Amino acid sequence: MSDPAPILDELRAMAVFATVVRSGSFAAAARSLGLTRAVVSHHIRALEVKLGVPLAQRSTRSFSLTPAGEAFRVHCERLLDEANDGIRGMELLRAEPRGEVRITCSHHFGSKRILPGLLEFRRRYPAIRLHVSMNDANVDLVQQGIELAVRAGPLADSSLVARRLVREPTMLCASPAYLRRYRTPTSVAELEQHRWVVYPPSQRGMTVRVDGQEVQVPVRGDVVTDSAASRLAFVLAGEGIARLPAYDAASLLGSGELVRVLPDVETAALEIYLVHSQRIGPSARLLRDFLLAGQHDEEGNKSALFT
Repeated sequence: MSDPAPILDELRAMAVFATVVRSGSFAAAARSLGLTRAVVSHHIRALEVKLGVPLAQRSTRSFSLTPAGEAFRVHCERLLDEANDGIRGMELLRAEPRGEVRITCSHHFGSKRILPGLLEFRRRYPAIRLHVSMNDANVDLVQQGIELAVRAGPLADSSLVARRLVREPTMLCASPAYLRRYRTPTSVAELEQHRWVVYPPSQRGMTVRVDGQEVQVPVRGDVVTDSAASRLAFVLAGEGIARLPAYDAASLLGSGELVRVLPDVETAALEIYLVHSQRIGPSARLLRDFLLAGQHDEEGNKSALFT
């Protein structure tokens, strides 16, 4: 392998020559480079010896390029520009976060609440790749190689770090068609006689608060689903009553497609957490902090969503 030292010396001398040309004098170039005038002159003389031609005509008061110097100047300035561009490019790479993140969330809640935040994250950090899994199952994060998960609490796995993302109000709702058919309940006691859209499948009852007192309500119905989107569709179709989160119910109550049942009855809020293992990469930490700090509506605008 050849010794790289000579070419490195020549590249340094070429950069000095380009700086002399742009500065207009040896003294100005010396000040720009933080060198003495003698060192600058040494580099130019070394180039002239290497090339076998004079590059500049100089005196104590004047400086001008020879024809050879004029031709060589183009190469030296290009070298200096390429070096500066390379350094600036690497500074931009360092300033712009890069990498990839794998995140999972339920399809329904993810589409309603998480996706707008992910779209905004991509606009802000385009060099970070996102792998988004919309899955209602609680997958094993480590086994599946997933760094972040959005899950409803409380969480059973104490080895995971959980940060609350949103506390979503819920309410009892039914369609106008259902209530016309089965009559609107006027008390908690009457709820036991009604049909329910059961979600999740393991649900057998729910706790509600009436005048500050907790009351257990049995939940039975002919429709049982493990999908929040299906739950909403069945309720809209008149199949029964269900406890719905505000992000599902609000606009439909306003349009009259749903009716709130027993508005004075309090139902438990839906606690949604951002979950990850004890150690995650820098890109995942950036997304975690972005989602925890950001508030996004369905158009990606700032709102008071995650509070």
